[in-house]
Amino acid sequence: MVMVLCVDAVPQSLVAWFGTMLPSEVELDCVDDDSDEDFARRAADTEILLVPGRRIDARLLAMAPRVRFVQRLGIGYGNFDVAAVNAAGVQAAYCPGANAVGVAEHTIMLMLVLVKRFVAAEQGTRAGQWPAMELAVEGIGDLAGATVGLVGLGSIGRAVAERLAVFGPKLLYTARHRADPPTEQRLGVRYLPLAELLASSNIVSLHIPLNEDTYHMMGEQQMALMPRGSLLVNTSRGELIDDAALCRAIESGHLAGAALDVLVHEVEGGNPFAGLPQVIVTPHIAGVSRGAIVAIPARTCANIARYVNGEPLQDLVPGTSTPGSP
Repeated sequence: MVMVLCVDAVPQSLVAWFGTMLPSEVELDCVDDDSDEDFARRAADTEILLVPGRRIDARLLAMAPRVRFVQRLGIGYGNFDVAAVNAAGVQAAYCPGANAVGVAEHTIMLMLVLVKRFVAAEQGTRAGQWPAMELAVEGIGDLAGATVGLVGLGSIGRAVAERLAVFGPKLLYTARHRADPPTEQRLGVRYLPLAELLASSNIVSLHIPLNEDTYHMMGEQQMALMPRGSLLVNTSRGELIDDAALCRAIESGHLAGAALDVLVHEVEGGNPFAGLPQVIVTPHIAGVSRGAIVAIPARTCANIARYVNGEPLQDLVPGTSTPGSP
């Protein structure tokens, strides 16, 4: 039997459901809590770690000496210490793009909620008002004719571009690696460096991973480049934005609004924008649509099956080594 350990405490009903998708040669266990003691006891004979969210670093891997494969149950790998994974001779994989459609749809919804003043309109009518004239005077925007700047053109950025096209905005993008001309033509996007994109966009939408280079990549200086009255959308990671800088930009009126599905502290009471009605926050649900909830476990289990069968793994974490499977 190949032992697989889920390193985060999850409901037993979920563990049982997940087990039905794994090969018969696999035995699935799950920690009861986040203590080192419980993990070390269960990980002693474990070959594969299944990782919903726990950080995988040298300290944790040292408690699991038999582990040879770490599979992220999700689309990102920011909780993986790549250097530690390589030093331990462990393969690591994730599920890039598995929730791209759901995140893209949520992103466009947030854009429309901001542009169409949805929250003010709905709250006004719910309170017995009829603020049609007030909202019209203040200004209700359109995606048609707007300029949308996409920061990142990976699977999610491309899915957003594909779906935005029917609304008729001008689409700009910036990325670490520029797309090839056929891709730019197919998506109807034009490349600009970040500073130029920020200065040219009515709406800026973030679709890049969090790392040491992108932490607080939207700070006071970057927001100052955006046109007065523009909008900021983030469905990637909360740490991409300097929260204090965003508060100042909103309070000063330089930015008209922001819509965020991610925060730095995603817990009760963790919303630093609760007092700013111009900032809409949803609780990191963009990537947990029904389609994504099915796709991510399915791809995860398929990769575990590849490992068990001695086949090459798919979706290896960039920068990790690829030692042979058993």
